[in-house]
Amino acid sequence: MRKLVLVAAALALAAAAFVGTADAKVWEKGTPTVYVGFGAGGGTDTAVRPLVVLMQKRLGETINVVNMPGASGAVAAEDVMGKPHDGYSLFATGSGCFGGYDVNDTSPNGLPWKWWGFHHIQGPAAFVVNPEKSGINTVDDLIKALQAGKASVGVSSLGAGIHAFVEAFAKAAGVTTPINYVTHGGDGKTCVAVMAGDVEVGSISFSAGVDYVKSGQLKALFLNRRDPLQLTDKVTIPPITSLGPQYSSIPDLAETWPVMIPRDAPKEIVDAVQEAFIWACQQKEMKDFAEQMGYEVITRYGEDADRVLDYQFCAYAWVLQDAGLAQKVNPKDHNIPRAEDWNWDSRKALYGYK
Repeated sequence: MRKLVLVAAALALAAAAFVGTADAKVWEKGTPTVYVGFGAGGGTDTAVRPLVVLMQKRLGETINVVNMPGASGAVAAEDVMGKPHDGYSLFATGSGCFGGYDVNDTSPNGLPWKWWGFHHIQGPAAFVVNPEKSGINTVDDLIKALQAGKASVGVSSLGAGIHAFVEAFAKAAGVTTPINYVTHGGDGKTCVAVMAGDVEVGSISFSAGVDYVKSGQLKALFLNRRDPLQLTDKVTIPPITSLGPQYSSIPDLAETWPVMIPRDAPKEIVDAVQEAFIWACQQKEMKDFAEQMGYEVITRYGEDADRVLDYQFCAYAWVLQDAGLAQKVNPKDHNIPRAEDWNWDSRKALYGYK
């Protein structure tokens, strides 16, 4: 927590000392607001605020941030879409949430096609173990234990991104035995359970366990990303893609925390947001924040952002369906393909993408 406070303070000081470069205001009629779909101090809030601070620095304008939790971000999505699409109201959430809006009927505005998305960082999921307690020290150990039904997997909740990660890994690894999940209500609690030996494996957002891995209390077998992460001089964590070609698409499930604006907002405002976003992602403050938290700066916008978010939307919707957590709608009834059947060109044609 102290680490986050220091990073936030440095970003705030940098913004306060900056005089904007824009000759004219982007938002001439008032102050824009980013509505965050989760509470203050949570993972989404913590991930989004550094981006907003740096965008303010670039634009020389104030951007308010308001927390509006409820229904995994759907309350904020509905609020923003219900306001005038004049560029003054933006939305921020975790990318993994979108798959639940449709199948749980919490918001018709969870479709990626309704927003322009700006994804600055990606938080990889990780499989963490305590080898002394679990006897699992390698990926082969993990696969054998899962196939034999001898490993309980701790997750914060079913239907979340880290749950989707387990299911995607197990399928690619050829594990056919049903996974024995134990939910803990938070990634930090999952880490504690793994260290105590209450569960053999934890699937977590890596930022929640990075300090435990640094201290040697937990071992991260791999990360849901494409490149290795050198965490310390002695600890380098391999990416899931190093395990074999069958895992190549799984990194696209790693969660992001985009700031989003309705697709039909004024072009001049969208363009200004995009320019400030790209600049913010290039700054040292953003890179330092990402490094400290185990994130990766990704700078996704435009079609690249649309492609990845739609893939997550489809994959997560089916994870919820298969886990019996899709409360209202079967993804098949809404033309939502499974991850293995997903095709970007087909999706673009379906929605008349431009």
